[in-house]
Amino acid sequence: MNQDPNYIESVPTKSLKSRFVPFCLLIIIAVGIGFGIRHYRNIPNQSTESGTWQVYFSDVVNGNSSISLENRLIEKLGIASNRIDAALYDLDSRPITDAIIEAHERNVKVRIFAENDNVDEEEFQRLKESGISVLDDSDNDGLMHHKFFVIDGRYVWTGSYNPTYRGANTNNNNVVWIDSPALATNFTQEFRELYVLAEFGRTSDKNIPFQNIKLNDGTKITTYFAPENDTISPLLKEIKAAEESIHFMAFSFTHDKLGKEMREQYKTGIQVNGIFDANQKKSNKSYSEYDSMKKAGLSVRLDNEPGTMHHKVIIIDEETVITGSYNFSKNAETRNSENLLIIKNNNKIAEAYLDEFKRIK
Repeated sequence: MNQDPNYIESVPTKSLKSRFVPFCLLIIIAVGIGFGIRHYRNIPNQSTESGTWQVYFSDVVNGNSSISLENRLIEKLGIASNRIDAALYDLDSRPITDAIIEAHERNVKVRIFAENDNVDEEEFQRLKESGISVLDDSDNDGLMHHKFFVIDGRYVWTGSYNPTYRGANTNNNNVVWIDSPALATNFTQEFRELYVLAEFGRTSDKNIPFQNIKLNDGTKITTYFAPENDTISPLLKEIKAAEESIHFMAFSFTHDKLGKEMREQYKTGIQVNGIFDANQKKSNKSYSEYDSMKKAGLSVRLDNEPGTMHHKVIIIDEETVITGSYNFSKNAETRNSENLLIIKNNNKIAEAYLDEFKRIK
């Protein structure tokens, strides 16, 4: 029998009393959660913890598959015991897809977030067919340009490397692998904004739980996510702070403010040395900072590598390393979903990136 829409059921007094206590408990719990969230957002966004790191580069010269980025990543995926969250601009490596599916089959919870332009590719479809949840950024205006994995809420893999055949075997790429629950928390929150909340633009949550992290070896790591965070100011700050040298490797360098600040630093006597990807410079000739830097006398050159010089790296005073998925462009700053790490107080990491700079033809 259909109920009269205007009918309001009366509730017996006993029922009201029986419901009053749990209702009050719900109110108390809600208030407690509210205070908890408020407290969480106002705690110092820093962490000091034990942790280890590793830096990897594509071995496109020797072609040593045993240390390729592809095999390095497969090895890392193999240690997952609980969860894998991955935000991937692109994926066409069958062995990496196999490793992700294998993790899923051993009951690791796997979630993938992809760029809409690439989500219909075969390897993403294989993941879906295996029962793995794969979502994408739909018709979002910018690119979902991340290339990161978070494993077991503890390990972060990020850098310039897309898990593709060319990314590992032809193009110059870099990856940092960091054992840090705090850093993993940062990237997990970014993943949640994409995967759960579908927040892609500048209005997404600017809060970073542990923006400043210090490892027990003294390494300092600062995390930024574009476009919600101000990424240009900290980049300019680091460039302005240079006392001796700036080295950079740039797939795409079209950001006027960054280029201008490097030219200004060169005028003060700071050594500025840069490598631009030759093909990208040609395709973005009217926007690239290459010609302006070359004309101003900076020591910049185009790469002569067989594949793409895909790095997005700045090294300052042979000590500070800036890396991530973030090209030095206005789109990276204002439109794309990107990550940017500023790593300080670690001469070994800086030395590894400088060696890569010297190696590139």
